[in-house]
Formats: sequence, structure tokens, C-alpha cells
Amino acid sequence: MCFPFGLASPVGGRIAPAQRMEFTVTTQADFKHAVRQRMKKTGERYTAARAMLLQSANRANSTSPSIKGLFRGYASFGGICRDTGALRNTLAAAGITAPHTGQPCSEALVSGLCGGVGFLYAVFEYKGMPPLLSVMCRFDTMPDSYIAGGIERLGLKVKTSETASATTARKALDAAIADERPALCVVDCVGLAAGDEGPMKMCGMAPTVVAVAGADGDDLLIDDGGVTPRRMSFEQFSRARALYKKAKNRLITIETAPQSLDPTAPVRAAVSATADRYFNAPYKGFASNFGFAGLEKWQRLLTDAKDKKGWPALFGEGKTAYLALRRTYDGIEHEFTAPAAGRPLYADFLGEAAAITGDKHYARAADAYRRAGEGWQALTDTIAACGDPAVEQGCALGDSARELFDEADCPRRSEAETIARERITLAQSCTLSKDRAAEIFSQLAERLSEIIAIEREAVSVLQSRVGRDS
Repeated sequence: MCFPFGLASPVGGRIAPAQRMEFTVTTQADFKHAVRQRMKKTGERYTAARAMLLQSANRANSTSPSIKGLFRGYASFGGICRDTGALRNTLAAAGITAPHTGQPCSEALVSGLCGGVGFLYAVFEYKGMPPLLSVMCRFDTMPDSYIAGGIERLGLKVKTSETASATTARKALDAAIADERPALCVVDCVGLAAGDEGPMKMCGMAPTVVAVAGADGDDLLIDDGGVTPRRMSFEQFSRARALYKKAKNRLITIETAPQSLDPTAPVRAAVSATADRYFNAPYKGFASNFGFAGLEKWQRLLTDAKDKKGWPALFGEGKTAYLALRRTYDGIEHEFTAPAAGRPLYADFLGEAAAITGDKHYARAADAYRRAGEGWQALTDTIAACGDPAVEQGCALGDSARELFDEADCPRRSEAETIARERITLAQSCTLSKDRAAEIFSQLAERLSEIIAIEREAVSVLQSRVGRDS
């Protein structure tokens, strides 16, 4: 079992209700302008505005026709999350549409079919290091497993290549390129960011999924989260693939697919799995870390001064308080999740599930998840406005990282590394006292109590459909 420590596709920020907005993305500047316009209207941060704009427009936008080497049919790039965006765009390139819209599948539908939401709370303690907190809010803690679940539920005929041989892996990629088939590849997050530089700390521990969407001479065109493709050499990309050894250079292409996808059965299966994950951990020995058990454990530990694993003992003040609060913020807003713990995106999925199945109970659950999303947003707002300059700046820098994915290729890596270093350095300047940290922890516990109640209501509705749907 492996829990990632970060460096995923970051998204986050205050969420306003979805508004229908039509636009065409041809350059990074066009998209960023549209995001900025929404920010002015809604007061959202960049990352939340970006996410809502992508979803409300359904990402059915044409890319620039001048992109040399782009595969035929690959008409959109990027996504709210890197992995589900890559899968959504690959399905669209294969010509797959959703019957209830007649349009390419939305990222909400794709994410929901992958399993949607979940929860994990874990703290890892290593000698000579501060406690390492993981708060994760998706159905599966690892992006490659998450995407694999969606592909399996969709029942598409795919071809999968796995090999420890770099030569064989390159041949599989070359074959996909020759056929102009977009290839979903598991890569290491750190290796993807590092490009052609030497190995970095944490390499090989955090996978993600991207799509190879074209090739131009010695460069690949990679759909890795930005709204236009990232250029990367074959050698750089091969290195990023090889660093996450568990995937064995996994590459997936869609071989055949129906022109119109019937997601009725997959939707019901996915909803059933999501509801079950709230009560049953996917790994032995971690029952208290997942789902409602994990949520309730976290809520208790936030204020339990007697438990040595409680936050007053582990993260009592200063540097450790900063790290815990920043990691919490990242886990809810950035790491392998859509904004507000992905609950608003899952609500959109359930709204589509209601349209697909004709079952209004899914719409009821969607309303509850929207309220849960508001609760998660209030929780991260508490952190981002806690009054400590270091914590507040650390959260703001995390938000700004998403914007780099919509920039040109070259500056992105160095700027991201600068942000990462600055966020680490900020821990030294945190001035939170034990009393003030305890106050913040107590506020988080109160927010979490409200969230748990709402999500129990939502899951109860989902469970009521499981028996009927089987």
C-alpha cells in the first residue's frame, strides 16, 4: 500500500454556483482571460474558477488547428484533475458521446464512474522528520487505480501494455503513435515535473495518468493538466514512466468503443462502490482510516489533548501546526481532487446520474453533496484565513501553482519548484501558539461535524438505491 505525499494536479479555491459560459480555447492566454473574467464575477480564486469554467463549458472546446503533430480527433486538453481530464479527453478523441447529452462525456461523469469521492486520514511518523499528514478525498488514493476503475466500469475494449523493459515500452508507445491512438500512460509526478534533470527526492512514490496526444519530431504532445499540450522529449517522458516502477510502464489505448456510451449500468455500479467505500476500507489494517471511520477519527483527534496521536500533541504549535494545516488544505483543495474535496464535482455527476437513469433520488443525493462541498470549502477557508501570515501565504501559494499548468512549457517547472521551496521555508516563520492552534483545530472539528452529518445523509440516499439498482 502506498499513500502519495503530494505533487499532484492542484486545484482549489472558493466555489460559486456553476454558471453556463461558452468560450473557445485556442491559447493559454484565451483560457486565462476567461478564468479571470469569471473570478471578477464570482470572487473565486483562480483554481476554483478554472475548475467551474471547465465543467460548466463541458470542455468541448477546439484546440488550435496549428498544433503540429496532434492526433486526429484530439480536440480538447486539460481537466479539473490531471488524470480524469486525460481520460475524458481520450474518450472524446475516440468519438464516444453520452446519450443524455449527445456530447462528449463531462469530466464529472468520468470522475464519478472512476468512483468519485471518498476519504482517508493517515499520519506517518519517521525518525528525524515531523509527522506527515495525509488527508485524501477521492474514492481511490492512487490515480492509476482510480482511472483503471473507470475504464473497467465503462467496459471499453482496451489494449494494455506493461513491461519492465524500456525498449519494449518504447515500442508500445511508437505503435500507438503510428496508429494515431491517444495513449493513457502512468507516470511519476516528480519525474514528470523534473523533466531531464536528475532524480529528485520522493521520485517513484506518486503516480499520475497523462495522455500522449501527438508527436512532432523528437517531441511528444502530452495532455498533463494544462489547456494546451506540453512538449516533452521521448527520453524525458520515458524517464517519467520508468520512475514509477509498480506500473511497469503501463500504457492503455482504446481499441474499439461504441459511438454512444450507455452509462446506465456503470453509473449504478460506481455509485454502489462509492457508498460501500464509506464503510469498508480497501486495505486490511486500515479500517479506522477510511470513510466515516476516518472522518470521525480525524474529528476526535483534532481536539483530543490526551491522545498522543491527537493534534494538540502532534501538531501543537509553530512549524508542526503550519505543516498540518497546510497539508490539510492541500489534501482538500489540491491533491488528486477537485476543489472542496471534490464534492461539488461529484454532485454534478449525481445530477447526470439522475438524468441518465431517470432516478430522482440521485438528484437528492446531489443536493446533499453540494452542501457538503460548502462545508469542506468553509473548512479550508478557516485555514486560509486563520490569521497566521505563514499559513495564509502557504495556502495562497498552493492555489497559484494550478495557474502554472496553463502557462507555456518552459517556465512552468522552475516556477513550480520555487513555489514548493517557499512553502517549505514558510514553516519556520509560523507564529501559531498552542492556544491559538487549539482554537483553529476546534473550529475545524466543528466544521467536520457538520460535514459528517451531511455526508451520512447523502450516503444514506445512495445506499437506498443500491438494492434497487442491482
